[in-house]
This record gives sequence, C-alpha cells and structure tokens, in this order.
Amino acid sequence: MRIRNAAIAGATALAVAFGGTTVAVAAEGSSDAAQTAPATNEGSPSKGQSFPSKVDQNLKLEGEKEADGTKIFGSSKDFSEQPVWAKVLYSLTILGGIGAVLGGVIGPVYNFINHGPSF
Repeated sequence: MRIRNAAIAGATALAVAFGGTTVAVAAEGSSDAAQTAPATNEGSPSKGQSFPSKVDQNLKLEGEKEADGTKIFGSSKDFSEQPVWAKVLYSLTILGGIGAVLGGVIGPVYNFINHGPSF
C-alpha cells in the first residue's frame, strides 16, 4: 500500500513540475507577436521594456556580459572578471546546497523527536 501511495505522489509531483513546460515551449515558437509589436517609447525607460531588462538595469547585474564557468566553478576560483549576475547565482547555489544539507539533517531529527522511532 505504501509503494502505491509513493508512486502516486511521485507521479503527481512530476506532473506539477513539468505541467507548465509545454505552455512555455509553445509560447517561444510564436513569431507573430514579434512582428506586430508596437515600437517602444524611448522617452520613458520603464515602458516597453521586458521585465528582465528592467531588473538588469535597476540592479546593475551586467546582464550583457558573459561569464566563464571554469573560472567560477573550477578548482581555482577567480571572480574578479565575472559579471555580478554570475556571482549572485553562484552565491545562491551555495546557499541552496547548505539549505538542502541542513534540511536533510534537521528534518529527520525533528521527526524523530516528535514521533519517535518507527520500527
């Protein structure tokens, strides 16, 4: 009975995780919107720009610069020439890894304290 419940939960998780993928892929294939888009208003920088462009300008993440993955993730790390967005993503990767390890340790300990051993 537990295996069936776990299989149903896993299938549901996969359906939720990848359910929006087909919509996103279908939206990328449309070229009609690009041809009929109105000209942007150059007088006001906040109108007519896409959200990522606004975020890049407001936070100064250097979105136009390319990053070198071997300098970021290699054995000798050199962040001096890397753009800000690459440094932020590297930091978030480290933070997410720490959170996963802590969650993997604290969760079972908390469960053991509250519910005891389940032999």
